Amino acid sequence: MVGLFGGAIEASVPSAWRDVSQVRQVPDNQEVYQDCTEETGAVLVVEIIEYQRDVSNSDACSFFMKDLADANEVSLEEQHIDMSQVLNLLEDEKERVHQLLPNFSLPEPLGASQLYACIAKGSQKVAQGKKSTNAHYIDVELCVLRLENVETDLLITLSAPRRETNRGGGVGAELSNVFKEILTSLNIQDW
Repeated sequence: MVGLFGGAIEASVPSAWRDVSQVRQVPDNQEVYQDCTEETGAVLVVEIIEYQRDVSNSDACSFFMKDLADANEVSLEEQHIDMSQVLNLLEDEKERVHQLLPNFSLPEPLGASQLYACIAKGSQKVAQGKKSTNAHYIDVELCVLRLENVETDLLITLSAPRRETNRGGGVGAELSNVFKEILTSLNIQDW
């Protein structure tokens, strides 16, 4: 388990992944890890951001995927959402919630009356540099935990350049398993 944000949040990040803040500056509201061993180019970003009041839970996945696409300067035609779902963590079928976030809990003071997880998989065609015409697809998985009681969206994003073996579609099984492990181990210790 890795302590994020000074130990306020814990998650299982592969031990071979490096903390990017040790090699470059990372904003205070982000934790960034990168896979350096297998050269997958995978990057994990855990980000605490202001709750987006104008975004419904059903639109959250597309909102945050579009926000990432805008940051990557990706056009609407070059981004795709292959799957998205919204879970009400307090009311949906307990087994579904437990499969996705078995260790997830909130500290007592955060006792939420509403808590949603919005999960998506997709891809974006990204240029390899600001002025490059050479572009490649990256596969993206994201989960946003909508913590309305504390006016926070906790955004977890895993992205990686598409490998030749993934050409037919989407995030490779290995990286998808990494993302699932991160989610299943996620635990908010303190707020």
